[in-house]
Amino acid sequence: MYAKDPILEAEKMVKEMHDSAGKYTQPVLRRYPLLFSFLIVFSAAAILHGFELLIEDMGLFQRHPAYLILIGASLLFFTGMLYRSLDKVRSKGLL
Repeated sequence: MYAKDPILEAEKMVKEMHDSAGKYTQPVLRRYPLLFSFLIVFSAAAILHGFELLIEDMGLFQRHPAYLILIGASLLFFTGMLYRSLDKVRSKGLL
């Protein structure tokens, strides 16, 4: 028998929380869509600007910006590989 997968258990827990919270949040989201759109855009911009300020302080990335590009490309590659491997596991019926 397979041991319980902690990532799968965490995803199930988050899905249950999302579904139960959705009962309360959906009416509010429908009532004030412009407000929540603004909050989402502002939050995303704040995160990106904060990341930019953090990276500006790192001398390595100022001297060699290609390292940052390689790190980003590598993370995208590994994310794609993880997606592909999880999709294969799901198609076999193990998840």
